[in-house]
Amino acid sequence: MANLSPEHEAQLSQFKEFTGYDESTEQEKVLKLLTVCNWNLEVAIPRYFDKDFPSLFDESPAISTQRTTPVQTPSPNVPSHSPPVPHGSTRHHGHQNHQAIAFDHQYMDLIPKFPRAAQIQNLWKFQLGLNNKDTKPPSAGLLAPIIFILLLFPKLLWVLGIGLSKLLGPLFPTLFRILGLRPLPSDFPSKPLLITKEAVDAYNPKDTINEVLGETSDLPIFEGEFNEAFKLAKAELRWLMCVLINSEAEPSTKFIKTFLNNESFINFIKDNNIILYIGDTITPEAFEVGKTYRAYSLPYINMIAEVSSSGATLPSMSIVTKFQNFDSLKNSRDGCKKLTRRLARIVEKYEPQLIAQRADKQEAEFARLIRKQQDEAYEESLLRDKIKQEEKKQKEYEEQLKREQKEKEELDRQLREQQRVSFIKKGILKLVDREDKTWVKGDYTTVQLRNHEGQRTIKKFLKHETTYDIFLFVECTRYLRAESADSGKSTDEIVQEIKEEDNVIDTISYDHKFLFDLISPMPRMKLEPKKDGYLENIRELWPNGSLLVEDFEEDSSDDESE
Repeated sequence: MANLSPEHEAQLSQFKEFTGYDESTEQEKVLKLLTVCNWNLEVAIPRYFDKDFPSLFDESPAISTQRTTPVQTPSPNVPSHSPPVPHGSTRHHGHQNHQAIAFDHQYMDLIPKFPRAAQIQNLWKFQLGLNNKDTKPPSAGLLAPIIFILLLFPKLLWVLGIGLSKLLGPLFPTLFRILGLRPLPSDFPSKPLLITKEAVDAYNPKDTINEVLGETSDLPIFEGEFNEAFKLAKAELRWLMCVLINSEAEPSTKFIKTFLNNESFINFIKDNNIILYIGDTITPEAFEVGKTYRAYSLPYINMIAEVSSSGATLPSMSIVTKFQNFDSLKNSRDGCKKLTRRLARIVEKYEPQLIAQRADKQEAEFARLIRKQQDEAYEESLLRDKIKQEEKKQKEYEEQLKREQKEKEELDRQLREQQRVSFIKKGILKLVDREDKTWVKGDYTTVQLRNHEGQRTIKKFLKHETTYDIFLFVECTRYLRAESADSGKSTDEIVQEIKEEDNVIDTISYDHKFLFDLISPMPRMKLEPKKDGYLENIRELWPNGSLLVEDFEEDSSDDESE
């Protein structure tokens, strides 16, 4: 980087900060890319990431980073009038062996460049109704200082000048017109005629053209402001033709009839897809366009496009050609054909640049769309992965809840079972302590109990006991029989083991559910395990009774699930 200017070294450093390229392997390619892009980082950085390295210098010596490397000059065998190959032509036209000129070439300043085309200022929109002062036409720019100088001389010289104007004016009209002494109808007006917003909004140049022609014109006139047409031409890489007329002057009226209504001119506009802007300088906008593009004579035509005079410079919106003196094209048919041929040659010469730019833009758009689709696909993939992870977490959370719920239910079931067993064991201990042999007749009732297997049990219950005590006795008896069948021990041995246990669980908050019914056969009555209501008051059980023990399996399963 020893032969780079400080400005280029700073730009190269910024380029490296954005891209992070490898100096050991990509230094020469990066320098070529920046040179081709005229050191414009906004253009070079996207091309670097798209791997769009230029082939403009592939067959010319690479840019060296040594100070002692001499600057190579064009070969004398190459004709000086041979145009350099524009960037991108190797891809679109295949001229790979054609020597190109670098943008920082020592002869670059000698290449002619097009005048720059620009948008107009919009101050005229805010000055509607205020622009009442007369302004001098562009052609009168030399008159004011000449008059000021002549005023310093004696009156004799001033009279002499007026006399010369009268004597020599008819012989030299162009000279006196330039001095502003003899204005012509084709001169640019001094001010717009329409100065109110209502008048400007109601005016349409196409209506004026149709009125002059006496018929509806087929011209595809752009309906909008000049800046809108300018932006459209720049965005779509199309030609913009700007036509300025003065509908109050005869030359413009003749131009409308002769040129704008000519079939060859209309076909030329349509065939080349040209954006045609026509402005009447009686309106402030067209007047501003004329001042911006220095139209000293009307009618005025120019062709604007984003091209360069040679392929060695970057294209920009430029005035490729302009016409504002139609005196040599007075013949209506021949003049229009000549003008159309001239314009066609201009379009034919520079249209390849626009085609190449459109191809590059389309390629960049395709690349952008591909990147966008890839980004969208990546985002969708991330979203799907995130959804899957969320679903997996949710599933694991639900499974964890189910496991915890099952564990809790199992613990609750085990606790209920322990409480049930403790409750029955307490009931057994209570029944064991009963000494019914000493009871006096009239203080107790004798109840006969029979189950579905035909087993019969006779038990005495005090008159002040309740049906709940009978249910408890049946529950304890069933438990002892089941334990005896499972363990092979006698009921007395089981009772003795219960007496010796000391880990009986507290059952204060336990509400026992009996899984059987006690039914009195005659008269048939179903007993409820109630703790109120003494047995002496139940006619079916006093002074004796008979009960059937019936299981209910379905209710039993429901109760266990609860």
